[in-house]
Amino acid sequence: MTQYQRPIILMRPGASNERLAERLTKLGMNVWKWPAFTILPPTDPERVKERLSDLSSFDMVLLASPAAVAASAAYVKSWPKHITLATIGSGTARVIRAAWGENTQVLCPDGEAFDSGSERFFELLKSRGFPSRVLIIRGQVGREWLREQLLAHGTDVEVLPAYQRLPLELSSAELEKLRFSTQGLAPIIYLTSTDAVGVLLHAVKTVSGALEWLQKGFVLTIHPRPKAQLEEVGFHNVALVSAKDEKVQEAIEKLLNIV
Repeated sequence: MTQYQRPIILMRPGASNERLAERLTKLGMNVWKWPAFTILPPTDPERVKERLSDLSSFDMVLLASPAAVAASAAYVKSWPKHITLATIGSGTARVIRAAWGENTQVLCPDGEAFDSGSERFFELLKSRGFPSRVLIIRGQVGREWLREQLLAHGTDVEVLPAYQRLPLELSSAELEKLRFSTQGLAPIIYLTSTDAVGVLLHAVKTVSGALEWLQKGFVLTIHPRPKAQLEEVGFHNVALVSAKDEKVQEAIEKLLNIV
């Protein structure tokens, strides 16, 4: 079908991007896999192993992303009973339960991804009381606002960089494909973070007309923050979508049928 020649650019990092790409490819869609970040092992794996071997001084562990879950699962077979596991959204909560069992208790905001985030998690903590000492497991950077707010409210916070994020760099073949495609239908893009917006702009900057081509397209994202960031840099057709694969598929199919 001609509408399926419109590129579908998928920018979610990790296995979830591969899973969604396979799902859409089976439907005959023109899928481009551009994960915003490639997840790499930590620079200091011994520090990660040592810290996760003794959590006696913490009362909460915040897993900032699915990558943080995967990194922790390599060292933690079960969490100490005194630890409250937490995350900032239901998507990562599902990954946590997949890693340590469906009955694993996880503190996180209710609702879909657009109802989540650091601010919602912070409000949740305000209503239930702040922990004494929190370990935030993340990449090299991230969740700085939440860390600062916890510190300001008397929580002792330690950050553990458990993985690295390598930003997207397009290969020469991908750049040539992009250059050719700018003469055709503008894409549908799916991305899931504010960081991914900057990564996208950097990745295409060497191709004349590529940014303008992208801006003519449609972007699906899972939270108001990346939506606002996209609109700031000139994307006009931006919509929120559930992070569940079937909902993303439905949203893409709807766009393909109306444009």
